[in-house]
Amino acid sequence: MTREQLFKKYSIDESHNAWDDSIDSWNSVEIYRLMHKGELPKEGDMSVKYITDFLDMPHNNMAWWSDNVMCRKDRGSLFLTAKRMVYRFNEKLIAQ
Repeated sequence: MTREQLFKKYSIDESHNAWDDSIDSWNSVEIYRLMHKGELPKEGDMSVKYITDFLDMPHNNMAWWSDNVMCRKDRGSLFLTAKRMVYRFNEKLIAQ
């Protein structure tokens, strides 16, 4: 997959280049925890595939998405952070 294909698939554009440390750093950990049954990343864990797994979840498992994301007040922020993460980590995502 190319960067263009990745960005098209997840509707990523230049507006997703704006990383807000105070919000996105926290939300990125929350997304990791959601995708790993509450666990925090282990030391040295540099995986990023969970980001696209998170964005694919509404299409792959709507029940999980409803139970774990749609019930949260910060669901929109999590979704936006995931898109910003795709922008930020696109090279690693393509490689994985």
